[in-house]
Amino acid sequence: MDFSKYQKKISLKCLVGLSVAVLFGILFFGLWPKDFNFSNDVTWITEQPGIRFSGYGIAYTDPIKELSKEDDSGENGFSVEIVLKPASYHEDGFNFILALHNGKDSNQLLVGQWHSWIIVMNGDDYNHRRRTKRIAVKLAEVSPTTRFVTITTGKHGTSIYLDGQLNRTKRDLTIKIPDGGKARLLLGNSVYGKASWKGDVYGVAFHRYTLTDQDVAMHFDNWVKHKNFLFAMKYKPFLMYSFDEKGGKRVLDHSGGNYDLEIPSRMQILDKKILSLTWEQLNFDSGFIQDIIINFAGFIPLGFVLIATFVKVGGSLKKYGILITLVSGLTISLVIEILQAWIPSRSSDFLDLLLNTLGTLLGVMSYILLTIRGSSARG
Repeated sequence: MDFSKYQKKISLKCLVGLSVAVLFGILFFGLWPKDFNFSNDVTWITEQPGIRFSGYGIAYTDPIKELSKEDDSGENGFSVEIVLKPASYHEDGFNFILALHNGKDSNQLLVGQWHSWIIVMNGDDYNHRRRTKRIAVKLAEVSPTTRFVTITTGKHGTSIYLDGQLNRTKRDLTIKIPDGGKARLLLGNSVYGKASWKGDVYGVAFHRYTLTDQDVAMHFDNWVKHKNFLFAMKYKPFLMYSFDEKGGKRVLDHSGGNYDLEIPSRMQILDKKILSLTWEQLNFDSGFIQDIIINFAGFIPLGFVLIATFVKVGGSLKKYGILITLVSGLTISLVIEILQAWIPSRSSDFLDLLLNTLGTLLGVMSYILLTIRGSSARG
């Protein structure tokens, strides 16, 4: 087929309309929030004290200035207690149950879930490629049940207890609280809103000392007896949430520290990560390969129809058509990637920007190749 001859028959109005249609399609699929509806999917549980994370949800405190002290991971250590029930063991990815984040991912204290595993660590080595020290326990039940999880850390290492019983200890691992006095407590998600956990939380407490085996067993017995986390108050926790308010936008800090958990009506992204690129993203699984193909191929039609339109217009647009097309593709992709930082179900990635721009370039090259072939055929 003589493409050059066929191109002359296409009107400028048709090319402009086609360009607009392609652009609309790219913007639609690039900014489509998938199953995210901008509401904060956190609700109060009616049958007992607790809150439920059922989608894209988050609860968080203001920065806790008094949280980081020299003895948190030293002589006295600290302990975290959380009663929870995961919604499933089959969610994708690494999902945040609880975190203390001070603005640096590398310093965060994290309790997360990966399938049926509860993982405790400092940092952002979610897929464990860097072999950062961590401790993990497997929830053995076939289907999720309520678990009383206790984490203790100090000079003798870090331990995880399930339902009052010691499950795992790592002597060479000491978990640290993020320093700087700017760490905030998060439940159910990361500060970027990209790691939503689904499940129920019935109680949370932080203690500035390492609980003993006897302490852990006694606390669990109190929970079983009362089904309410208020028992923890007599042990003078640093932070304590019993989730017995049954409604409202705040979970009270019963420790007296006045660091209440906020439950906003709309999903909040507390920090934006724009055009991120880390080696952890390059996992080359089927989903990753599919994203590469979509981001690359999706911009090929844009490059093709834009250069065809500029050539049709003529003048300076034709003369500088290749440059204008590439800049247009880059700009459109950049706008989409920046906006995606505000959408929890999407990620703003530098790799996507690169692939979109290369796709635009391939569209331009395809147009030029077809035009040259058409000219050669006529000659």
